[in-house]
Order: sequence, then structure tokens, then C-alpha cells
Amino acid sequence: MSTTNLIRLLSLALIWGTSFMLMRIASPVFGPFLTTFGRASLGALAIYLYARHRRIEFQWKRNAKTYLIIGLGNTAIPFSLFAWSALHVPSAYMATMNSLAPIFTAVFGFIMLGERLSWLRICAFILGLFGVAVLVGIGPVDVTPWVIGGVLAGMGAAVGYGFAATYTRMYAKEIPALATATGSQFAAALALLPLAAPAIPHAITHGTGTALLAVAILGVVCTGIAYAMFFQLISTEGASKAITVTFLIPATASIWAWLLLNEPITHGIIAGILIVLCATAMSLGLIKLPKRTQKIA
Repeated sequence: MSTTNLIRLLSLALIWGTSFMLMRIASPVFGPFLTTFGRASLGALAIYLYARHRRIEFQWKRNAKTYLIIGLGNTAIPFSLFAWSALHVPSAYMATMNSLAPIFTAVFGFIMLGERLSWLRICAFILGLFGVAVLVGIGPVDVTPWVIGGVLAGMGAAVGYGFAATYTRMYAKEIPALATATGSQFAAALALLPLAAPAIPHAITHGTGTALLAVAILGVVCTGIAYAMFFQLISTEGASKAITVTFLIPATASIWAWLLLNEPITHGIIAGILIVLCATAMSLGLIKLPKRTQKIA
């Protein structure tokens, strides 16, 4: 990887690492749906301006269904789940759940594309669940129904990412990546509007400058700019290298939350993160078993 792209990768990890902390700031004030709507709307505008600068063709009418399904699976549903999860669990928990996305992508590849699962990926799935159990069981917060719900919501977001990634491979191969990113963000914002609208009066009367700034950064930087950086990384280094940003996000999220929200970094958090990241590495094929044990019938 070139020095420029390495800097881009590290910057992307730092940016996406802040998103969980920012949701912890914005969601209690604006609610999960309005927070997500603001993020998707501002992200869509930022990506649109960049895509227009690159002279990308969107073909809105032809690709409307694809944009909608990807927008729901990759933005509206997972962003909302994480925003709700932010009400109940620390940033490190959410970032760790986010790291499960490649594992669920492999599962959906099996379900939707008929790709054969290796024993390695089955072990990765089991190990990932074990890592989540370790994180919750010996993490810094008490295990309550709300905490369990927050963790399950984060896992649900990872499931959404896995589905969207697989659907994109199936139906968006001929659409420019920036067009897919832009169209899906606009579709997500439109889908979220009816759910976000009831929270607007409360946000007007009780909103804070800090929460508003958090949503603005979530949308413009963590979504718009970050997506543009990510697709540049994919185009120059390939998806397999770009996805390694997954390994850096839990650490950066934990550090940001520790510095700015005073969230503790405990042995339980470190153990859970390491186990989940090991599972993710197995799912991505960075850790391999002998060939004769790789495939199952």
C-alpha cells in the first residue's frame, strides 16, 4: 500500500472511529431516527457534490430500486440501530459489533449467492459471537436488558451491512460506486423522513449546539467525506485492502470515547475486541487453515 493510501486508511479509521462517540452525543438529544436522518441527508449532499464534480451519472429512474434497497440495508436501518444502541452501550461495544460486518457478509454470500462456506468462516462466525459474549460479560457496564438490546441492535446493524454488501455485488456491479453511494444515501434519507419528523419539534426546543455539531460531523465528515475516501481507497488498492480499516475502528472508537466522553477502556473491552477482530481476520481469509479442511459439503 502506498504512503498516500496508508494515510488515507488511517484517516478513515480515525474518522469512522468518531462516529460512535458522536452518536452517543446526538442520539439522547435528537433521538435515533432524527439523528440518522440528519446524518444521511448531510452525507447524501456531501457525496452528491463530490460525485457531480467527478461527472458521475446517476440514472435515478433506472437505478431507483437498487438505490432504495441498498439505502435501507446499508444506511437507514444500520445507522438507526447504532443510533438507538448509542443510548444504552459504550462506543467500544458498537465499534466491535460493527467489526462483525465481514462475517455476516460471508453468511449472506452463502445464502444469496450460493458461495461455499469454509470451516474457517464457520469458526469465524462462532468465534465472533464468543467475542461479543466476552465483551458484554466482562465489560465495564452492568448486563441489563437495555445493554443486551443495545448489543443486539449493533449486531443487527452488522447484519444489514452484510446484506447490503452482498446485494450490491449482485445488482449494482454496473453502477458507478459513487453513484450507488449517493443514490443510496438519498434513498435512506427519504425513507427516514416520516420516522424522523415527529422528533423535530422536540429537537427545536431542546436541541443543543453540541448535539447539532455532532450530527453535522456525522453527516458531512463521517459519511460524505469518509465514503469518498473509502471508494478512492477501493479504486486504487482494492476492496480486500480497503476493508482492513475494520480492524482499526474499534481501537480508534475506544480512544476517542475515552478522551472525550470519559468512557473506560477495560481488560474486558480489549479482550472482546481482540477476539472479534481475530474472527473478522478469519472471515476475510487473513488467517488460513490447511486446504484439506477448508471446504464443507
